[in-house]
Amino acid sequence: MLWNDEYYGLEIQRRLRFQGKNVGPGQLYPALRRLEEQGFITSSEVPRVGANRVYYAITEMGKSTVIERLMDVLYVMRYISIDFLYPYLEEAVEKADIKQGETILDLSSPVMEKLRMKTTELHKPDGRYLLVNTNPVFSELLSEWIRSEKREAIELLDKEQVERQDGETVDIVLALFNITEINVEWTIDQALRLLRKGGKLVICDIAAREEDTIRDDLYKKYMPLHGKSGIDLNLDKKLTELGMKILVFERKRGLITGVFQKEK
Repeated sequence: MLWNDEYYGLEIQRRLRFQGKNVGPGQLYPALRRLEEQGFITSSEVPRVGANRVYYAITEMGKSTVIERLMDVLYVMRYISIDFLYPYLEEAVEKADIKQGETILDLSSPVMEKLRMKTTELHKPDGRYLLVNTNPVFSELLSEWIRSEKREAIELLDKEQVERQDGETVDIVLALFNITEINVEWTIDQALRLLRKGGKLVICDIAAREEDTIRDDLYKKYMPLHGKSGIDLNLDKKLTELGMKILVFERKRGLITGVFQKEK
């Protein structure tokens, strides 16, 4: 509420009531004092006829904290989204028709443990599973997951290690619900380079929003990981021009599922 302006206590109380929150002075002013003690807001007394008014304003530390809390909410929503989208993601993997003995390069979201429990079984007994992590923050977590689930045969790679892999050595590239983490161009470039002729790129993600909006500017400033999310609606045309054959390209309620086969 204090993000763009400063308000005195009664104004804050009235605005809270407009939001359906009936907060009395006995709750409001102790909360404001605690926020000020923690450095999230400041107060200043303004003289006026009658009683002076104390105005409250947010600090830069307060703004940073709001952004951090908002990011926490977005990560929770991400988990909820994956749970909701799970049947579609699972269907995309099924449409790829992964066979035993194939080499899989998995660029999917690092938080998709439930689906990965299935995908890491499809190539056995003779195939390879290359799990890619482009965010150093998740390295230890993914290594722990591999150990705890007894998936020691999985090869965990970072972005540089992917770029050092020999070309035309992969049968399947999975890029599921991960366009917000990995640069789209990098994903496509590596898929085209690493896939064997006849290999498949499997993508399933939310369709990208319209660009060049005020909301995009807001996201880029405060939430850069969420500034450009989702799949371009014309991705099928782009991949066709790059020598990929469309096996599946579906749009359902803002979700895009695509299976593309390398032809040359």
